[in-house]
Amino acid sequence: MATVINTTSPNRFHNVSDAALADMLGAADVVAKAAKAELDALKAELQRRKLTSVAGAKFLVTCTEQLSARLDTDAVRKFLGVEACKFEVPSISNVIRVKVSPALALAA
Repeated sequence: MATVINTTSPNRFHNVSDAALADMLGAADVVAKAAKAELDALKAELQRRKLTSVAGAKFLVTCTEQLSARLDTDAVRKFLGVEACKFEVPSISNVIRVKVSPALALAA
C-alpha cells in the first residue's frame, strides 16, 4: 500500500491566522502606497527637469517617450453594433481591496 507524502512546502505565511494575514496585507499596502507616491513624485521631477539619461552612484535612469496605439473599443462597438459581442472574450481576475478596519477607523 502506497503512503501519501505531502510534498507541498509551507510558505512563510502558513502559520499566520486569517486576521493576522489581513493586518499584514493592510500594513504592506500602506507601505506600497507610500512608496508609489514617492516614486511618482520622483518621476515627475525627472520629467520636469527634462532629463533623458542620468547616472547616479547606484543606478542609471533613462526617460524616453513611447508611443502606444490603443483600440477605441467604444468606437468599435458603435461601428459593429451587436456583432461586436462575437469578439469579446471574458477575463477573470481577482480583486483584493484593503480598507481600514472599523475599530481602527473609530480610534483615529
